[in-house]
Amino acid sequence: MNRWLGWVAAGVLASALAACGGGSGDTGPAGPPGPPGNAVNVPSNSATPTPVTTAAWANLAPQVTVTSVSISSPPVVNFKVTDASGNPVLGLGNTSKSSTATVAGLTNLSFALAKLLPAANGAPARWVSYIVTTVPTTSAAAAPTRPSTDNTGVLVDNKDGTYVYTFYRDITQVKDQVAAMTVASPNNKDDLGDLTYVPGLVHRLTIQLSGDAPGTGANTPTGATSSFASVPMKAPVDAIYDFVPATGAQAPSSGRDIVATANCNGCHRSLGGIPGDSAESSGAGFHGGNRNETRYCVVCHTEQRKYGRTEASYNASNLTFSGSTYRVDDRAVGNFPNYIHKIHNGPILAKQKYDYAGAKPDETHYPQDIRNCTKCHDGSATAAVKTDYGDNWKNLPNRLACGGCHDGINFATGQGVTLKDANANPPLTSTPNAHPAGPQPDDSLCATCHKPSAIDLVHLPITAPNPKNSLVYNGGDKDSNTNSAWLASNSNRLPEGAIKVSYDIKSVSLDGARHPLIVFRMLQNGQAVNLNTFNSSLPVAGQEIWNNFAGSPSAYFVFAVPQDGIAAPADFNASASAYIRNVWNGVVAANVATMTGPDAGGYYTVTLTGSTVPAGATMLTGGIGYSYSLSSTQPLIQTNLAAYPVADALYPVTNVSQPNKSGGLIVIAPNAQKVATNFTGRRAIVEDARCNACHQELGTFTEESFHGGQRNDGTTCAWCHTPNKTSSGWSADSTSFIHSIHAGAKRTVPYNWHASSATENFADVQYPGVLKECETCHLPGTYDFSASASASAVPNRQYRTVAASTVAANVSKSPYVPAGSYGAVFAFNASTGVTTPAAGTTLVISPIATACFACHDSSLATTHMQQNGGSIYASRASGALNTVETCMLCHGPGRTADIKVMHAK
Repeated sequence: MNRWLGWVAAGVLASALAACGGGSGDTGPAGPPGPPGNAVNVPSNSATPTPVTTAAWANLAPQVTVTSVSISSPPVVNFKVTDASGNPVLGLGNTSKSSTATVAGLTNLSFALAKLLPAANGAPARWVSYIVTTVPTTSAAAAPTRPSTDNTGVLVDNKDGTYVYTFYRDITQVKDQVAAMTVASPNNKDDLGDLTYVPGLVHRLTIQLSGDAPGTGANTPTGATSSFASVPMKAPVDAIYDFVPATGAQAPSSGRDIVATANCNGCHRSLGGIPGDSAESSGAGFHGGNRNETRYCVVCHTEQRKYGRTEASYNASNLTFSGSTYRVDDRAVGNFPNYIHKIHNGPILAKQKYDYAGAKPDETHYPQDIRNCTKCHDGSATAAVKTDYGDNWKNLPNRLACGGCHDGINFATGQGVTLKDANANPPLTSTPNAHPAGPQPDDSLCATCHKPSAIDLVHLPITAPNPKNSLVYNGGDKDSNTNSAWLASNSNRLPEGAIKVSYDIKSVSLDGARHPLIVFRMLQNGQAVNLNTFNSSLPVAGQEIWNNFAGSPSAYFVFAVPQDGIAAPADFNASASAYIRNVWNGVVAANVATMTGPDAGGYYTVTLTGSTVPAGATMLTGGIGYSYSLSSTQPLIQTNLAAYPVADALYPVTNVSQPNKSGGLIVIAPNAQKVATNFTGRRAIVEDARCNACHQELGTFTEESFHGGQRNDGTTCAWCHTPNKTSSGWSADSTSFIHSIHAGAKRTVPYNWHASSATENFADVQYPGVLKECETCHLPGTYDFSASASASAVPNRQYRTVAASTVAANVSKSPYVPAGSYGAVFAFNASTGVTTPAAGTTLVISPIATACFACHDSSLATTHMQQNGGSIYASRASGALNTVETCMLCHGPGRTADIKVMHAK
């Protein structure tokens, strides 16, 4: 609805306010009656103000520039507000005053001020907020409080986009005012710290411009809820201005910028979520999405947040809290470094059942290794001013930050439990000499023991071998598709001596007999290294392709053959591969695969002589990497590092001429791929870098891994996870399961594919970004079919199989499918050339519905899809393949419910 908010401009101020944005005095363009308000834009080339509609307010994206701050009594701030095009924004002085208020407060603007106390005695610099008193009401006098904002001062609108705000609070007097106030337990004024105004220190001013459009929601003159639904500003701004009051000069660096907001948004997309968005879409939303800048967070989330809080109730016998946990070990849990570390460390904290204002860290599942400190602390926050505060995580150890993760240790006593012991199986509740240096009453000695190099070393994000890997464990739940080695990310800090392996593909093609071949070489730390020459006069056992390594990658080929009447399917449905070590050492017969080389450039050629790509096949693509089955195709592991010992496998598979090794280090080698000569590759949909912005390295992004870290390229998940792959009544196609995993919290039916129990499944996943922002993962134009390659692929996309062969009755079985046998799934055997058609009894989902149903699975959404040509869990025999999805008639580019528009902020 296009409701006018009215406007403020010279000569029309009175009539505009009287009109209330739509009454008889409204001289603006015709439109339906709307809520009162007074925000306007003035185009830079015009003196005439433009009324701001509610839609314009929602999409305003304001820019706030502070020009000066002066403090001689209450602070006075001069600032300017423009829209994204540079046009001045007028009329932001909306206020509200409830029946108990003594003074009106601004509804869309708020201000804060804090000083930065310098580092001292080993402790880092810290912020102290001056805004720690309440505004008196008709029934209560002003009193001390935890850090807040100031919005009850005086705002002057200069009618040209510039404003002057005078604080309500006189920060030069705050210390004396608080000292004169009487408080009762548990309030302790000492918890508010030293409130002395020190003009020579760096100070930080924050301005928040946000909230509902005037006249909507509770943004009314009395604070009562309007009949007009809330219309929040979707791109609120948190302006930051660091300065020194004594000189009035802006400070180029506060000296305490530790983490750049851009790093947070690698996962969160928009820190705090999108205002007005649903909890399912903005799963990590907070403060209504209006506080989205780390430099703002630290002004409020100070140690002062423990004011009025008592020590949390804790049961040392089971390491759990009961009730709220605002104050633990006499530290404010809400202090920014303490709080953020705890939130992200969640389930592996020593103590559990934290509850900070409803935020519960043990329900958080961080999507990468928590020891990857440089994901957040990479120095980018301070790079422009050439400081090293971003390295404080290793250069300035202190009880607050370190205790954020290592929460089991009480530094005041030196006792408690380490993370290792608390996470043991079974867990231990105490560790002798938990802090070997004993009690530490302050931070002065922390750096004595904890040197930067040592801190760096123990925080290397390296995943330990899975104890149930099939090379060392022989139980019923052993796993051959996990890691038996330590795993390290190729793009992160590495231990000394670790070698980065990479693959260089020169070409992929077919020989005269249509056998697929790949020309490649392997590199160590960026330099090509030839493979060892295999000595056929020696036993195969003990010979490896490289010195100080064991195992190898695989050569992998994928393509598409006709299926279900589609001559050239748009997704892969056939593959062939060879384990390079077994080709190199002759374990694989020459009529299956051969290897030649190296040529003058160090390239080798692997040809799959036992596989044939039929005429008419499309999208042939080859790659190097992909090995991960421990029993038959062990990944390439480095074996010469003492810190990561290697041993013979305890449970080698019989009849294997090359015994496997357990242990060692794998620095994950990124999978490499290339489209074959004379073929056109599969359309690009996602980008590996987008996955790794959150996951760091696909394949090993938590304290566990999948595929042993060897299938690590988001663009090639579709090589194996094809439309014909199914598991326990769920589609294992990448389109289906990746959407379903990330939308776990949104779905109405829990996604329990490969669930560990009836209560633990992908419904536990709380996506940390903004779910509806599809370009977090997808390349532009690929999810809404506006890209030509995506649009042309629509008629050739296969139906996704959701039930084939045997669907067992177990906890991870899809609730949509009864247990039973559903017949053969489609398959093509490159060795024999035989195609196995899918049985008519198999169940499928139509291609467009597959992506939509993964997130939108309500009964209403399901019915809508089916009524518009979608097949959902329907059998091939019942005509499921004969339906025509008409989704694009409404949801196509430029249509009524354009996919991109419906998924926009």
